[in-house]
Amino acid sequence: MEIINVMKIPHFIKVMNYMYHLSSRNFKLYFKPAEFPEHDTIMENSVHWVGHSTTVINLYNNIIVTDPVLSNYLGYIKRMVKPSTYLNNLNTNYILISHGHMDHLDINTLMKLDKSSTVIVPPQYSKLFKLIGFAKVIPLRHNETYSDNNVSITCIKALHDGRRYYIGKNTCSNSYVIKCKDKSVLYAGDTAFTDAYKNISVDAAIMPVGCYKPVEYEKMHCTPMQSFEMFKMMKSRIMIPVHYKTFILAQDEDYETENILSKINDGTIKIINIGQTVTL
Repeated sequence: MEIINVMKIPHFIKVMNYMYHLSSRNFKLYFKPAEFPEHDTIMENSVHWVGHSTTVINLYNNIIVTDPVLSNYLGYIKRMVKPSTYLNNLNTNYILISHGHMDHLDINTLMKLDKSSTVIVPPQYSKLFKLIGFAKVIPLRHNETYSDNNVSITCIKALHDGRRYYIGKNTCSNSYVIKCKDKSVLYAGDTAFTDAYKNISVDAAIMPVGCYKPVEYEKMHCTPMQSFEMFKMMKSRIMIPVHYKTFILAQDEDYETENILSKINDGTIKIINIGQTVTL
């Protein structure tokens, strides 16, 4: 007869309670329509927030899209705010993928995008993008750089497990520093607190601020305060918070996150709504 490990029962109850509350919050969204975003223009030398971690970075009219996710649902998780722009209408030059989680790598969205775009991915996902139909797929490992006549893109290690379904070994997640002429942007993707970005010099840092509760989530996601601390380790003019206001993925509340950001803001945090654009 198998002996039940009673030490695991409290953890199981905690997990089931978490899933119940997460599901309840999401199911309530089914009875209300998604909100409409703002519609700022995507202009030269700017960052535009499409929603969640999807941004459009325009550096001298080179269009770089980060972690494109436009779907209304991720499984049973419903989108709260519609995406600000449909990327298939953009002349996208580069697509950056930080890791394989469904809120960062959405196959339904990728199927609709321009297959002539240059795609930068963690090595474990390069074959998938070739199967989807992208002609130029560049796998980048940590500290490697891709460059062409228009941009250079350097991969930085993010402290985050990049496996799509948490099967097999832990795989890498990427952050990226994008440079074009005299403009530069860091896109962090998802990360726990790390000093990997220390002394990086950029015009703007696109930083995650959501999905940090319960406290166990801090092993892979930073809190708003930790995100700001990492930003302050850099040599960056502004921080643009993302990875919230779009999907309910954890127990933190967006109003609480924005309140924290407002309290710690020394003028360098550009707190924006989905659909707004920040000039560089």
